[in-house]
Amino acid sequence: MTLVKVAPPIEQDVDLTQTYDAVIVGSGAAGGMAAHVLTSRGMKVLMLEAGKKLDINQELRSMQWPYDHPRRGDAPPGSHHLSFNEYTIRKPPYAKGAAFKHVYSYVGGWGGSDYVKNILVDEKDHPYTGSNYAWVRARCLGGKTNIWGRLALRLSDYDFKAKTHDGYGEDWPIAYADLEPYYDKVDLYLGISGVKENLPHLPDSQFQRPSKLNWGEVKLRESLKKAGQVLTPYRAGVTTDGLKHNKYRSKCYGRGACDRRPGGCDIHAVFDSPTGLIYPAMDTGYLTVRPNSTAHEVLVDKNTGRARGVAFLDSVTRKSYEAKGKVVILAASTLESARLLLLSRSPQHPNGLVTRAGTSVTTSAST
Repeated sequence: MTLVKVAPPIEQDVDLTQTYDAVIVGSGAAGGMAAHVLTSRGMKVLMLEAGKKLDINQELRSMQWPYDHPRRGDAPPGSHHLSFNEYTIRKPPYAKGAAFKHVYSYVGGWGGSDYVKNILVDEKDHPYTGSNYAWVRARCLGGKTNIWGRLALRLSDYDFKAKTHDGYGEDWPIAYADLEPYYDKVDLYLGISGVKENLPHLPDSQFQRPSKLNWGEVKLRESLKKAGQVLTPYRAGVTTDGLKHNKYRSKCYGRGACDRRPGGCDIHAVFDSPTGLIYPAMDTGYLTVRPNSTAHEVLVDKNTGRARGVAFLDSVTRKSYEAKGKVVILAASTLESARLLLLSRSPQHPNGLVTRAGTSVTTSAST
């Protein structure tokens, strides 16, 4: 039996004449959560995604048997996934001069080469220069939540108060107790499987049923326990009991094809931004999603100097547009968001919306 869930249509009529309550740039974990929270409170939101809207029923194929695939999951001829050594030896852009027609990030080589060719950015089309850095990019609805590793851990006071514990670094101005209520809320959307262990350095989540350990793992857990050590099942953002409040997510079947991890989960037991956050937000009627929209500038009001919208290009037609919003939320990943702030120059902010003074970074927009 094949489970088919109909996603809301992304090809919506986008009214760029109105001023939205918020314009969100990016549709990954941060952008999806922002859209979900704001629309749940009745705010009208426009989401701009630089990539395309994928047909997840075709792209995510964890249920496909290897013998159903012409290459057993290998990448098509002419495609190549960079290796670790290529990042350390070659100079960026890594795809320059490569004999292959398509070059992708190394994560695609982790067992799902052909399953991510439409998710990962083609380095041939989107090269970047600078230091030797493996920049994993996924320009599509949901961003890198389509290929994330599913490990869902919480930071503890060993992280936030490291100096207090070992004398190194500096303590954060917040503690685990400050974030715990928010962790609890997010867990309800992720659906995390695991076992409560009461470890001070690894706080427990709101766990669903864990994946069962096999006989060897059970014996190892028992042996380690005698030595004061803990072996615990992988704490994954995978719903094993299902989510009653989300019709787009299903509980894990135990299919065993998670080694295609870069290729996503087509039954959506694994959390991803589209099924976990964006589709439910669209069902409210308050979220409009515009894919193929590459933002290149945060627009500011000439009188107040505060953000008033986003200028973007349609990646298909190459036409330029403006989206107006009372608030602009940048959720385009750390590097892309920083670059967008630097590109957003105006008479009030000639050096962009990010200025550097010593070690501090300040912004002047409603981001």
